[in-house]
Amino acid sequence: MQFISANNFAALVGTSNATVQKWIENGVYPSHLKDGIKGFYLEELEIVPEVREMLHSSWNEELKTYPFREYTSVELFAGGGGLALGLSLAGFNHVLLNEFDKSACDTLRINRPNWNIIEGDVRNVDFTPLRDKIDFLSGGFPCQAFSYAGKQGGFTDTRGTLFFELARAVKEIRPKVFMGENVKGLISHDNGRTFNTIKNTIAELGYTLVEPRVLKAIMYQVPQKRERLILIAIRDDLAEKVCFHWPSPYTQVLTLKDALFKSVIYDTDVPESEGVKYPLKKQKVLELVPQGGDWRDLPGDVAKEYMGGSWFLGGGKTGMARRLSLDEPSLTLTCSPCQKQTERCHPLETRPLTVREYARIQTFPDNWLFAGTMSDKYKQIGNAVPVNLAWAVGRSLIRLFNEMQVVEPTETHDCLGSVTQILERLKENLVKKDFDVKVDKLKKNDVKIKQLSFFDLLAEYPSGVVSSMAKEPQTKRYKTSCKINKNKHVLICFVKKDNISKYLDKSATIYYTGKRFPSTVELDKLWYFVPYLSGRGVRDLYRIKVVRVGTRKEGQIGNDPHDYRLVFEIEYVKSLFSEYKQPPLEIWHTYTDMVLEELISAF
Repeated sequence: MQFISANNFAALVGTSNATVQKWIENGVYPSHLKDGIKGFYLEELEIVPEVREMLHSSWNEELKTYPFREYTSVELFAGGGGLALGLSLAGFNHVLLNEFDKSACDTLRINRPNWNIIEGDVRNVDFTPLRDKIDFLSGGFPCQAFSYAGKQGGFTDTRGTLFFELARAVKEIRPKVFMGENVKGLISHDNGRTFNTIKNTIAELGYTLVEPRVLKAIMYQVPQKRERLILIAIRDDLAEKVCFHWPSPYTQVLTLKDALFKSVIYDTDVPESEGVKYPLKKQKVLELVPQGGDWRDLPGDVAKEYMGGSWFLGGGKTGMARRLSLDEPSLTLTCSPCQKQTERCHPLETRPLTVREYARIQTFPDNWLFAGTMSDKYKQIGNAVPVNLAWAVGRSLIRLFNEMQVVEPTETHDCLGSVTQILERLKENLVKKDFDVKVDKLKKNDVKIKQLSFFDLLAEYPSGVVSSMAKEPQTKRYKTSCKINKNKHVLICFVKKDNISKYLDKSATIYYTGKRFPSTVELDKLWYFVPYLSGRGVRDLYRIKVVRVGTRKEGQIGNDPHDYRLVFEIEYVKSLFSEYKQPPLEIWHTYTDMVLEELISAF
């Protein structure tokens, strides 16, 4: 018979240790004493739903679940990869993942360099190229900004929230199934109005919501008391043809000992890794706390001083000065292992849990590395969906898709072209956004940009030549040698329609500026010239041979000797782009100067 301690039984059914002790005292369930520990035999608790599921579990059979074909997926809010890794272990092929946090994106890239990671705000991503090509979409959407939701109960009520972005992705992609995961408190948020809004939105999108469940991680081979709300929705045209079955639980409750030492989930003891340390004063206090204990185990005067104002507050405050126990699942991990209100002290040593210990409690494999600062690593792990929980849910989803494949066979779409299109559009939009920001900034500063005085320039350089741009002897003309230096500065200048003919056939050798030229352009740094042709944009690159002061019609009839202009003597080099591009002309809508690499990479 399988024995479970009273404390672990409390964790399994989701109640307090004190409540279970009362059950023992009142004989609600037959209890036993084994090796000095109070507890129960599972076979005598079959009346309890969680126990009954464990006793009749199909865990081992479900481990043999494999996809009938390659099922494609997209994941939003991917974080450090707990959900993504678990789903991939189940058999999903991630074609695209999105995450805002840079360190988390680096973590994903380090561990899975073949995954397409979009780093940045999901609001900037257009998913429409993937429409009707993706089987599954998932995302653990952050649960912020819902306080006003529920007034009308539809799609528009979720605008401004990140759930809206998940819903928008569903609308644009139309996957067969999508999943959202969140904290269990989302169900009761705003007296249930938030959750009703979410359900109404799912229906409005054309999906049937499977009855949601709050899954306890300890039931799915995770040594941690963590609960997650799982929402699974099936597209309406498929919902009546198939049936989703939630995963069977593992056959026992794992403890912190299973995370830190060799066990059914790890082949070795936890390896050494970096971790934060306690200040000496705090360490001396926590040395007084036994395994599984908290502030109540401290001497009264020590506890009162340590807790400060919290001493006078109501509630159990059991997270304060808390030391974990090897014989129980870990408490839910937070983004930091040593916050005063949610202490997670190592069971045997007086220190916080290390990064690797944190990762093991979330069932990450030891070869899954985390990028960023130590704080970034704890945050990524603390926010993650436990890998084994995600894996278990993933197997259930694979069974669902296998059933769909039997009922309505479909082929796996090649999404490479669509993903490339999304990435290119995103790059173009971000470049345009950056340019727009730069333009707006320069527009505000236009009044501060002074006009270059050609008279002063002529006085400084009596010969008229400001600077020879041929810094090095040119043994070959650029028409036969097109090597360019992308680190040099380039000037982009507007060319009116009546002057563009020579630029179209690349025969131009002279560019005259208007009567005004910005004093902010550093002439001695310029190396290249790019004409911006009216109605077209930029394409061709010229070398600047000489910059000098001259007149617009010098040597011609009608020349005004006092109509000074800046004259660029230029020579065609090559085409930078196959088609014309349209960067903003930032100064007076006529000029832009930048490093050549910036212009090339912008497109």
